[in-house]
Formats: sequence, C-alpha cells, structure tokens
Amino acid sequence: MFRLFFTYLLPLALPALGYLAWNWLQLRRTLKGERASPPPGFADMPWLILAGAGVSLVLVTLLALVLFDDGSSPGGTYIPPHMEDGKLIPGQTR
Repeated sequence: MFRLFFTYLLPLALPALGYLAWNWLQLRRTLKGERASPPPGFADMPWLILAGAGVSLVLVTLLALVLFDDGSSPGGTYIPPHMEDGKLIPGQTR
C-alpha cells in the first residue's frame, strides 16, 4: 500500500495539492487586505496543467525506479541478513 501511495498517488496529486495550498494562502492575503483581487475559484483552476504536471511526476518517479533499481530479478530468492564468520552479511536477492 505504501509503495502504491508513494509511487503513483502522491506524485499525481502533488501539483494539485501545492496549487491548492498556494490558492488558500492567497485567499488569506485577500481577506487581510494585503492583496486587491481574490485568487481564482475552484472551478477556474488550471486542472489540465495540474493533471499534466502530476502525470509527468509519475513518469519521472517510474523512470527513477527503473534506473536506480538494485538489479534483482523478479523470480529471485531473498536471503535475509545473517552472520558468517562473525561478520554481518546484509540481505540480498539472488
């Protein structure tokens, strides 16, 4: 579940969440009188641009996973960390 969230859902939603946070801050500034015009409403947000940015972040995330993978094969056998001759051998996939 965590991998699904951090690989797909978070990068997809991050641009929209960032824009909503910025919009909320601008609205607060408008209510305090520091800004003359209110920010765009929820329906007027650039949803296509935000969706494109989210899809781009998902693609970058997937590309990074492919490039920085440790090279273990999908059908490999996991060997947990163990002790050999008094040394700790880290876990690995063969």
